[in-house]
Amino acid sequence: MTLQQEQEVEDFGDIAPPKTWVGLVLGLWLSGVFAASLRGRMEAGHEGTTSIVLLGVAVLWPLLYFAMGRCRFVPQSMPLAATAGVVLFGMASALSSFMSPVALLSSGYLVLTLAGICIALQFNSNLDAGQYERGLKIFAVLTACLLVGFAWYDYVPGTRLGNGKDILNPNTIGLVSVSVFLAAMSIRTLALRLAIMGPIAGIIVLTSSRAAAVAAVVGLGMIVWLRLRARRRPVLLIAGICLILAVGVTLAYGDVMYRILDRSFGLSAADRGIGSGATGRVTAWKETWEIFTRNPVFGVGFRAHEFLLKADSSSHNGYLATLAEVGMLGFLGVLFLIIRGLRLLWVGSREPEAGFSQSILFGLCVGYLLLAIFERYLINVGNPTSLLFLVSIMRLKAMEGHVAKLDELLPDPPDELAVSEPEERIYGHG
Repeated sequence: MTLQQEQEVEDFGDIAPPKTWVGLVLGLWLSGVFAASLRGRMEAGHEGTTSIVLLGVAVLWPLLYFAMGRCRFVPQSMPLAATAGVVLFGMASALSSFMSPVALLSSGYLVLTLAGICIALQFNSNLDAGQYERGLKIFAVLTACLLVGFAWYDYVPGTRLGNGKDILNPNTIGLVSVSVFLAAMSIRTLALRLAIMGPIAGIIVLTSSRAAAVAAVVGLGMIVWLRLRARRRPVLLIAGICLILAVGVTLAYGDVMYRILDRSFGLSAADRGIGSGATGRVTAWKETWEIFTRNPVFGVGFRAHEFLLKADSSSHNGYLATLAEVGMLGFLGVLFLIIRGLRLLWVGSREPEAGFSQSILFGLCVGYLLLAIFERYLINVGNPTSLLFLVSIMRLKAMEGHVAKLDELLPDPPDELAVSEPEERIYGHG
């Protein structure tokens, strides 16, 4: 290697980007949003001003970090189509907010949501695969501790977790628990991973949230599928064997399994069982659809559909709520961003190492999209699961796992008869 080549290698090492705390900030941000929501509800109730202020601060504080830290503050530019999707959603939401029956509230939620999108883009402009993994680990550990502590404080035998002191809705606890359960897959030590996933699975059972249980199982299945695919394992063969085993166990012990599920999730309960019309949500779904058909283009206002419903306090369906609130134009913008984000995560998960965190985010997105069938919102910044979903779909590009080799970084070697300038100075002309 010539002196010039050695100098180029040294220069390449010198321009490595500075180390940042962005992974730590991601984990603290997600955990902090849940902590702020929990603290605000315990002190001020569901609609208290303190609760709203705490949540706003918890969502927005990363802006200060990106402004004062060594990370870039202005996000990298997105492709034109993705930018058009964000603009379409923002414009439709803004126009609908002017016509909202609660225009001030709609405008406030819209500003907070757009700020959340900006923060998601800032994270994706500064996070690499290692930082993503670190952030997911911190989020899983910290939020698991918060959930276990809350369960210890709130649970009353014979009731759903969350109904004990009526602080958080059981389905909200289940929603947050799903993201913690799946984020724990970022912990590479099996014993530590199970130490987090086990209690969180128990919390999901205590909430009796069937949607959360299904989302956790499906999300975990997608993560395992993608990791096996990245390691070139025969995924279809393994999936077929597992399916055959599952069918066999169900046929052999179906009655026992149903009794266990019924006891845990109330499958035969009169108020929320299988025959209850999705726990009475079908009526709310029909009314929300009627609200959309009356305002199909721009909707009735961001976060405003709940003020027009008569059948229930919410539509309990994030897709219908989005349609009713921001109309078809805004919904199409959101739908495009979701499909694009899922495609990039699918592509990025193919690499064994760089795809490690991408497989988790893909599984979380799939689980979240299932949860959105029964949850209030599709795009939301009020809980860590929705925020992590937002970060996942607002991707700038697929994360590449390929690292350039040293010989690719160096220039082509000189001809054997050629003499470089440094060698001429050292050895002369002959």
